[in-house]
Amino acid sequence: MKHTPPSIIALLAALALATGCNKLKLYTFDKGEVIASVGERELYASDIAGMIEPGLPAKDSLAALQSIVDTWVRKEVKTAAAEAALSDHGRDIEEMVAQYRGALLTYKYEQEWLGGRLDTTVTADQVSDYYNANRDGFRLAGPIVKARIARIPAGLRQSRKLEEMFRSERESDRNDFLNICQKNQYSTDDFSSEWTDFSTVIQHIPFSQGNFDDFLRTRKYYEVEDDQYKYMMAIDAYRPTGDYSPMERETENIRKIILNKRRQALLERLEDSLYTSARNERLFDIKIKQ
Repeated sequence: MKHTPPSIIALLAALALATGCNKLKLYTFDKGEVIASVGERELYASDIAGMIEPGLPAKDSLAALQSIVDTWVRKEVKTAAAEAALSDHGRDIEEMVAQYRGALLTYKYEQEWLGGRLDTTVTADQVSDYYNANRDGFRLAGPIVKARIARIPAGLRQSRKLEEMFRSERESDRNDFLNICQKNQYSTDDFSSEWTDFSTVIQHIPFSQGNFDDFLRTRKYYEVEDDQYKYMMAIDAYRPTGDYSPMERETENIRKIILNKRRQALLERLEDSLYTSARNERLFDIKIKQ
């Protein structure tokens, strides 16, 4: 016969009194010790063994136990409410659970099976071959650039000299400019080492030009000033919308594509092998009349 459990608070008090020596000994209860229940569901002491740090004062252990039990009760109450509200959808939910379980088991099995079989080495030649064979798949949706940005105080006396150093093609001038910026804590953003979306670059500078491609076709340098700062942007290289994205920018993406193709080929081989084996052993029977 089902009995009504005591309240959680009363049960906690009883547990605390039973321990003696001011310690909550949660680790000696057997499976039969029920410490909370919601409907037909029951929480056993053994279910939470190890969830409370050993050696805590009785007060802290009791508080930890209360929190664990409250969390469990809240979850089970919500689950019970959902089951009641969606009782008419029971079959659909069971099918969804079964599908999810099957998908999870299949995924875990596939990952373990692939573990020692998938070749994860992708050479530079393989990347190059894929890029050249699929170049139209790497068209740019927007312009990309290699660029540099700097922000210096407005009205600075050395402003013209700093601008010349910033725009210079000589590496020594650029290094001197960066040293001055670092010494004076002027802000710089360097996008010159790799291709970056122009839309990303201009987030670092006030920019009101509407057509990016028109701007980049005619300008290699841009500056704008407000009450506080002078902003400078130098475009070292650019590629317009519709051009091919450089292979160096797509290398990692291509590597993932190649690995995914290998993975899919191996999984298809696995599926074919399992199907053939099951057919040969007569583990299934398809009853479609011709």
